[in-house]
Amino acid sequence: MIVKDKVSWVRLLFHFRGSSFMETWPRILAVTVVAIIVTYVELYYHIQEYTLTTTPFTLIGVALGIFLGFRNNASYDKFWEGRKLWGALVNTSRNLTRQACFVIDSSHDAEELQHFREVLVKRLIAYVHALRCHLRNEETAEEIKKFLPSEDWTSVVESKHRPLAILQLLGRDLAVARDRRWLSERSFPFMDAQLNELTNILGACERIKNTPIPFSYSVLIHRIVASYCLALPFGLVETTGVLTPVVVLLISYAFFELDAIGDEIENPFGLQPNDLPLTAISRNIEINLLELIGDPDRPEALKPENDILL
Repeated sequence: MIVKDKVSWVRLLFHFRGSSFMETWPRILAVTVVAIIVTYVELYYHIQEYTLTTTPFTLIGVALGIFLGFRNNASYDKFWEGRKLWGALVNTSRNLTRQACFVIDSSHDAEELQHFREVLVKRLIAYVHALRCHLRNEETAEEIKKFLPSEDWTSVVESKHRPLAILQLLGRDLAVARDRRWLSERSFPFMDAQLNELTNILGACERIKNTPIPFSYSVLIHRIVASYCLALPFGLVETTGVLTPVVVLLISYAFFELDAIGDEIENPFGLQPNDLPLTAISRNIEINLLELIGDPDRPEALKPENDILL
């Protein structure tokens, strides 16, 4: 995700990194070339049999704007819900680590308890990284290897659903703490509720990822935008004359960009410039949790704009 400090209005006009222009410029160029050809034929050969008025384009343009706005709102709702879920993941992981440090009875063997806390928290960090890789269809084995004991790492890697397998290990840890009287019967439900919240976050993120906007709707929008922009010079040439290609260029830029933005943010967990900075968020969670348990081996934080480079 690209996060910029406030820049001047003029600089934003010429800023292309993070915009959809690199994806849409061939389409814009194509309809502009068509507009140039139509304008040339109309003005120099006076072929007017296929000339249209602006009325149908006005009517279709209003409807098209409504459709694009609805689709972009639906895509942004998915983007914003994904961000809220990862914000909840940050809070839940911190709460679970804090409870592991202070709710577990410290009257027992201090060294054994410290080891237990470290194992629990590192499994939690492994879950965060595994969830990120799971949502991005990336390989998780090396990402989580340093956070899990070798026998647990083997079982997780062999699992078909690695984040869920790590949650199973975390649940087993809490059960062990309860059976050894490190965790009271009164405190156990509070920590188990945090694991339930992690499960809910996992399921909600999978719902966002696996439920795209209906394909038929996306196809319809793409076809209408392309047809509208290609036919636009036939309705403008009598009114705008030699400036028709310029007008078509501006209008097609607006419609193609809006269409592309809806496609880009539909899946907020990807690696495109405007997707959520999951790598930076998961790295910050790792730093926070290691700091809470006093582990000095902590990585450096990442800036959100660097996330797309990882």
